[in-house]
Amino acid sequence: MKQFIYTLEHIYTDEEHTAIKLLGFFDDLTKLEKIKDQALEFPGFRDYPDGFLSIKNELDKVHWKTGFSSVIGEVGRDYIPEKDEIDTEAYVVQNLLSIFSVSHTYTIDRYLDDERIIGVFSSLKTAEKNIDELRQQPGFKEYPEDFIICEIELNKLLWTSGF
Repeated sequence: MKQFIYTLEHIYTDEEHTAIKLLGFFDDLTKLEKIKDQALEFPGFRDYPDGFLSIKNELDKVHWKTGFSSVIGEVGRDYIPEKDEIDTEAYVVQNLLSIFSVSHTYTIDRYLDDERIIGVFSSLKTAEKNIDELRQQPGFKEYPEDFIICEIELNKLLWTSGF
């Protein structure tokens, strides 16, 4: 049976750019709403109160399975080629304290990084296994050491100030 978690992001566009901020991962919508209320107290978030977005992300699913052949750039990190279609029988993850977020980032030049979100995983072992498989794919095999694994505690605000 598939499991998912909720992801809370904040997206805003001003006259210069669009920015996306990851606020956290959650196993309960009530906890997500509480964190959203906390973020609304900070400058930036309260200036763009309609910018919050909650997303269901399938756990242990790999995005970018076939590697890549072109540069996306910084903003490209926010474009997963395949959005999660959560099965109606899937259920929210239970009994996890944290998840492992995996991305791949390499520097194109001193002003630009190319980043891809790979997925969120239930264990370090699962994350590492998927990275080992991805290292054989075009694009990833040219930058095999540029995978980033972050253990992130569930139900916790990742931002402690405004912007």
